[in-house]
Amino acid sequence: MQENHVQSVMTSLGEHSFDQLVLATGSWSGTLARQLKLSLPMQAGKGYSFTLENVVKNIRIPSIFLEAKVAVTPMENNLRFGGTMEIAGVNHKISMNRVKGIVESIPKYYPDMKVGVPAKDKIWHGLRPCSPDGLPYLGRSRQVGNLIVATGHAMLGVSLGPGTGKLVADLVDEKKPEVGLASFDPDRYN
Repeated sequence: MQENHVQSVMTSLGEHSFDQLVLATGSWSGTLARQLKLSLPMQAGKGYSFTLENVVKNIRIPSIFLEAKVAVTPMENNLRFGGTMEIAGVNHKISMNRVKGIVESIPKYYPDMKVGVPAKDKIWHGLRPCSPDGLPYLGRSRQVGNLIVATGHAMLGVSLGPGTGKLVADLVDEKKPEVGLASFDPDRYN
C-alpha cells in the first residue's frame, strides 16, 4: 500500500494491479480488511439446508415457517428446506442438532410429510457475512482511497446483490449513488 492506496494484490494466481479495489469477500471480509489495517467486524452466520428429491406430492409455492425460521423452496420435483443462523465463526463443521431442528419443524407445518434427518453428506451449509449492527458495509473507504467495500449482507446477499452491484458501479465511476450510504459506512468501526 502506498499513500493510502492499494497498488496490487497477490493471489495464488500471481500479482494483480488495478486502479480500484472492491472488497466483497463475504464472511472472510473482516480478515482481509485487517490486512489493510481496517476494522471491519464480521461474523459468519452458518445456515443449513437439505433437499428432498422426487417428492411425490410436492408443494408448489415457496413458504417460510416463521416461528421455526425455516424457508421451504420447491424446485421441480425436489423440495429444499433451509434455515438456522449459527454464530460459530468461519468453519465448516456440521451441527446435526441444527439440522434436526429443521427436520422437527416440518410436521408442524406439513403434518402429512414424513422427513427423517438426512445423512451428513447430504447437508449443504453456507456462511452468511454478518456485521455487529446487522447492516451491510457499502461504500468507499476513507482510510484506503481506492477501496470500495460491499459485504456483510447476512441473509440478504442474493436479494440485495443487484442493487449493491449498481451502487458499487456508481462508486467506481465516481458518480453519486442514487441512495444515501451513510448507514452502511465501511469505516463506522474505525
